[in-house]
Amino acid sequence: MDVSISAKHMDLTEALKNYVEQRFTRVKKYTDFNLNADIFLGVEKHRNHIHATIKGNGFYLNSEAEDPANMYKAIDLCVDKLEKQLRRGKY
Repeated sequence: MDVSISAKHMDLTEALKNYVEQRFTRVKKYTDFNLNADIFLGVEKHRNHIHATIKGNGFYLNSEAEDPANMYKAIDLCVDKLEKQLRRGKY
């Protein structure tokens, strides 16, 4: 799984990068295709926001989440949404 991470209006630390990569590898277990993940992290008006796009073999999945208190919680919510989409779609 190829993961590209970018940040807007915040510092992207190594701990945050490692956490994102660790959480998004869980998505890989639902499909055999090679997946590309584009992840955009940002802070807007004191809200932690994440937008993720997963590209596979003929399908695209999008997920957004935000949490006012914690970026890690927003990442967890986003990954949970993507896992639910993959389970339902059976790619």
